[in-house]
Amino acid sequence: MWQAVKALFRSWGLVLLATIIGLVIAWRFVSPAPPETIRLAVLPDPRSAYSVAVEAYAKELEGERFKVERVTSQGSAESIRLLKEGRVDLAHVQGGVPTALGAERLVTLGQLFYEPAWVFIRSGQQGGSPVQALRGQPVAVGPEGSGTRVLALALLAANGLGADAIQPLPLQGAEAAEALASGQARAAVLVSARPTEAINRLVRTEGVELLNFESRAEAYATHLPFLTPVHLPNGGLSLAEDLPRGDVTLMAPAASLLARDDLNPQVAALMMRILRDTHKARTLFSPEGRFPSGLSHEVPLQADAARFYERGVSFLQTYLPFWVAIAVERLWVLAIPLITLLLPLARIAPPIYTWQIERQLWNIYNKVRKVDEESAKGLSMQTAAKLDALDKEAAELKLPDSYADRIYDLRRHIAWLRERKAGAA
Repeated sequence: MWQAVKALFRSWGLVLLATIIGLVIAWRFVSPAPPETIRLAVLPDPRSAYSVAVEAYAKELEGERFKVERVTSQGSAESIRLLKEGRVDLAHVQGGVPTALGAERLVTLGQLFYEPAWVFIRSGQQGGSPVQALRGQPVAVGPEGSGTRVLALALLAANGLGADAIQPLPLQGAEAAEALASGQARAAVLVSARPTEAINRLVRTEGVELLNFESRAEAYATHLPFLTPVHLPNGGLSLAEDLPRGDVTLMAPAASLLARDDLNPQVAALMMRILRDTHKARTLFSPEGRFPSGLSHEVPLQADAARFYERGVSFLQTYLPFWVAIAVERLWVLAIPLITLLLPLARIAPPIYTWQIERQLWNIYNKVRKVDEESAKGLSMQTAAKLDALDKEAAELKLPDSYADRIYDLRRHIAWLRERKAGAA
């Protein structure tokens, strides 16, 4: 019986060994399990569009049993640095900033919403370009490390005004609005997806005008491809006060969610569902369903994000809880080689098992044949001893019960050979 067990282990052991090798190779292609903590860059102002979006993401992520760590960033430029240093996993970045600062090792999950540049200037300009009139003047362009500063300087540079052609003031938000309203600045550039207190104040400030890009919108989009003209309708800020008075065209970069190129694939897939649910609604500058978008990206589109824009949310994540879905998805990668290996190997194992059992019988038959060839003259005492030993070896074979008749046949053949040799002697 033990011989049969060993034969069983040897035959199916080969199948098991080949399967384990296949699984080890397949495991290299299985994406790692998602991390327990997701680190998100967040701006200091909790009312900013970025901060509001981060809180929406955090709520969804925590609902899926992730821990969320918020890392403070002063703006898009610093967020890119935090991403490159691996200190955050995801960060909102204003359009145009990756182009200006470089996007090595970064990928995008898509554009999320427009962030128009609200360029306010003091009125009273006599003819000529209002932007050219800013030469040598103090302009609030935002602090170092902010996307506002990058965009403001890009707009000025497109008009032939370098950073040294103006007096850049590192002010933003309420401070920039105060400087412009008080006359300390000649212009202020504010970048915001929605009207802020600073914007609402400036549109109501006497002597301050919101720059209308309508006549040169296409030109700006040509020179700065990350900009898109967006429409602010007459009365869009306030119907009661008729603000703005007349339609206004603004130039808007789109905010994108960036990540490092080693972002966990399951986290990326989950974030795509969260982005869809968070940003699909209608906004002041985009219709419902316009965002998130995988178009016009400045950095490579992350692979799972690309699949989302082509096919939508995966079938499993649509109908199963996130952690169940990713467990099935990861195991499925292993199941494919497992099934591929087991089906043919399972057909090979029984013949191998049968061969190992029958090999023991044929070993004795080969010995019997040699005794027969060596004792052509008849049954000598030496030949009889060899046949007795072979008969004993056959009797002691530990084979499955189904082979009992084969053992008896073998012993009958040995006995027949003994009788034939005795008759010839």
